[in-house]
Amino acid sequence: MDFVSSPPGNITQEDFLAIVGANGTVGGGPTMFNDSLAAAAAAAAAAAAAGGVAGPGGTAAGVGPGENLTILHGAYPSGYTLPHIIIASIIVTILMIVIVVGNMLVIIAIATEKTLKNIQNWFIASLAVADFFLGLVIMPFSLANELMGYWIFGNWWCDVHSAMDVLLCTSSIMNLCLISLDRYWSITKAIEYLKSRTPARAAFMIAAVWIMSALVCIPPLLGWKAQRPEGHVELPQCQ
Repeated sequence: MDFVSSPPGNITQEDFLAIVGANGTVGGGPTMFNDSLAAAAAAAAAAAAAGGVAGPGGTAAGVGPGENLTILHGAYPSGYTLPHIIIASIIVTILMIVIVVGNMLVIIAIATEKTLKNIQNWFIASLAVADFFLGLVIMPFSLANELMGYWIFGNWWCDVHSAMDVLLCTSSIMNLCLISLDRYWSITKAIEYLKSRTPARAAFMIAAVWIMSALVCIPPLLGWKAQRPEGHVELPQCQ
């Protein structure tokens, strides 16, 4: 896929019409336009139909010399072809279903089965909660952003999505560390640790994991972040 944004030189009407066919396609593949390009296409087509010529400076009629044009021609802005998108969508969708359903079953089993309601499984349940929301809330939007090549869900959801991504990934990692420490202490200090591992202390450890994870993701929501570039953005990104 070729991407030309704000070219240093203007294109002539003939070149423009050669790129943009009458049906809005290039070589049979879909072509994406922004508002400026669509207006330029209409103006150039009208000029061609009337036998007109390119405007001053080699620009198409109706397009100002200082106006930025973005020409996207090829398959998709992300660079993926349609078969790649279909295959990736199927694979990742199956993966998301496995993650969501699997972790949901773990949570239900620990919450309902009396034999599983022990303190060491609380840490596993906390990990399952983080992974469940990661597959349910984060992965679908990340998949769409990756396959499309740009973010279409708005700035507000971009901030929330990014914060939740950091929160859930951080808590997932820290829950794994907590489970590892619990197993390590249970083996090396079996009697002492099992006596001191009370429900209140286990709940405090789980709460500490989520609070520390939240401390990482909350500041950007309060304004402590790199500002997005102002002005017209042809293809919005969520970074």
